[in-house]
Amino acid sequence: MTRVTVRETTSADNRTVEAAHPRWQRTVQAIAGTQVAILIGFNFSFPFLPLLIQEIGVTDRAELSLWTGAMVGASGLAMGLVSPIWGVLADRFGRKPMLVRSIAAGSILLSIQAAVTNVWQLATLRVLNGVFTGTQTAASMLIAGIVPRDRTGFALGLLNTSVQIGNLAGPIIGGIAIATIGLRESFLVGGVILAICTIVTVVMVEDVPVAPRERGRGLRGVASDMVTPFGWTGLRGVLLVGTAVQIVSSGTVALIAIYLQDLARPSWLSLELTIGLSLAVGALAAAIAMPFLGSYADRHDPRVLFAVSLAVIGVALVPQALVSSAVVFILMRALIGLGLAGTTSSIAVLTRSAAPAGGEGRAFGALAAAQNFGWGIGPVLGASLAAIAGIPALYLGAALIVLALVPIAISRSWLARPVEPQGAIRG
Repeated sequence: MTRVTVRETTSADNRTVEAAHPRWQRTVQAIAGTQVAILIGFNFSFPFLPLLIQEIGVTDRAELSLWTGAMVGASGLAMGLVSPIWGVLADRFGRKPMLVRSIAAGSILLSIQAAVTNVWQLATLRVLNGVFTGTQTAASMLIAGIVPRDRTGFALGLLNTSVQIGNLAGPIIGGIAIATIGLRESFLVGGVILAICTIVTVVMVEDVPVAPRERGRGLRGVASDMVTPFGWTGLRGVLLVGTAVQIVSSGTVALIAIYLQDLARPSWLSLELTIGLSLAVGALAAAIAMPFLGSYADRHDPRVLFAVSLAVIGVALVPQALVSSAVVFILMRALIGLGLAGTTSSIAVLTRSAAPAGGEGRAFGALAAAQNFGWGIGPVLGASLAAIAGIPALYLGAALIVLALVPIAISRSWLARPVEPQGAIRG
């Protein structure tokens, strides 16, 4: 007989219930496997948005930069606004429905993008994409709610490894697909992949029952649940630094397809493959590093990993502003991948540690809101700076921002060291 083990804990202002699913490992593996395919599907479109924008009539370089930033930013800002709502609904009604919703919506919206005829249609779809998708956040909520607390870094590290594998394979496969079957047709293939992942998630993924808890009624209660996590001790610093990292990451990544057009590359290396490789190399480095860094964050103070990873990102951004070779640029992306692996792993552990048991959905919803705000505003700010001063100036500015975050990452007043709760359930 299958039994869900439940542990009650009491804190100063929360009475919560933590549940560890007896088959949490199988569920984590199922989610990780589908996330690989999901990210491959999404990466059939995201890295190549500038090419689609050019195809539907925007050819001026400055205008193209601004529209690219707007497309990426619209999705991120929309996702940031609604993520706390999805987090509250996950804690109240279950995390699996949120995961299924996010994947199914991605399938539909990705397929529709294949039919756009102007930039305003594409902008609308990008907004809807931000409102209804967010598969990685939904998966993080579910995993954080079913795994033992002292296995958080490992489980979410496995999830993030899968995401990076998808980010590694997706742009390469997408570039090949575009060259073979066409740009719009590749979007349809991505939609089909996500549809299959929706079915697999319904069949394979399990969740724990939602624990009853006191909550306000109606809209006032929902609003309170949305705002409360932003005041949790230890979470505020994570949200601040996580937002800034996403601003830097999205602000630079969104313009890679444009920047690489200006860099020298060998004759055998097409622009589409160069774009794919520049993203894939970083994803490969992150995918390899995340299982190790996630386990390290479980066993050691994640603030140290946080600070070192930020320093790596900051240092690696400087050469990207100065190189004239696309090959060298691609190699520098590997260091970015290592740095992002470290920040992602440490943020996952610090977020779970700041959440009361039963509040994982709200904590990761708040994190998603902060990060997606950064992901949304980053391309807008980055595109604006690039239009004024050039893309190299954007990379130098991004490096300065990341290096300025290092003192916050190691500050005890901003981030509290996670302490394993007494009586934690081990799997």
